[in-house]
Amino acid sequence: MEKWVGKIALVTGASSGIGRDVALTLADAGMIVVGIARRAELVTLLSTKVTGGGKIYAKKCDVSNEGEIMETLNWIRREFGGVDVLINNAGIYRYQFITQSETSDFRDTFNVNVLATCIFIREVVKDMQAREAYGHIVVLNSLLGKRVPDVSVPVFGVYPASKFALVGMTEVLRQELNFLKLPIKVTSIHPGMVQTDMIKVFESKLAERLPKLQVTDITASIVHCLATPPEVRIDELTIMPTMQ
Repeated sequence: MEKWVGKIALVTGASSGIGRDVALTLADAGMIVVGIARRAELVTLLSTKVTGGGKIYAKKCDVSNEGEIMETLNWIRREFGGVDVLINNAGIYRYQFITQSETSDFRDTFNVNVLATCIFIREVVKDMQAREAYGHIVVLNSLLGKRVPDVSVPVFGVYPASKFALVGMTEVLRQELNFLKLPIKVTSIHPGMVQTDMIKVFESKLAERLPKLQVTDITASIVHCLATPPEVRIDELTIMPTMQ
């Protein structure tokens, strides 16, 4: 991770779960981290826990609002010149049968999980290209972006559809970056069930004994991908509990 010391990382959804752990880990590794969330006060509290050579800046941002996204990115441009590492972590899950969902459930899921990711990537790549900077984009996807398991009660709603959309988007992005010969890596992370606040609704529907990953497992995998040398890229990583 030495190559990233002093570089700028943007972590979305940094107030809890995977985003929180990644933001702290990158800061402890010497990166300057901008952690964004609607609950920015939790990211501010997290910034006091940094023990390494980096720093965490908290910014309030609702990623379903393009205006707030652009305001945040423009602040980063003014303060730091742009982003070197983008961790697209923010996501939402609404449990409703598709046949019983409100249109707002569909819209909110795709606005946060897909549209916001596309906007962040578009803007960050622009900056990397203008600065001729080496960069890395990590997209937190899901095992549900690869396959939908057959369960006794269908509990997934349109969430898998949003994650399948990210699979297609990141593959096209990878082809575009190759075509433009930009030194930017893209990695899709597909975890199985992770012990975070998001799975509370799952736990009421699925067996509690189902093995789960910890957020530190996902962070360690992200750090591994970021630490690869320039001639090595990890396009996709599926992470599952050993006993599942």
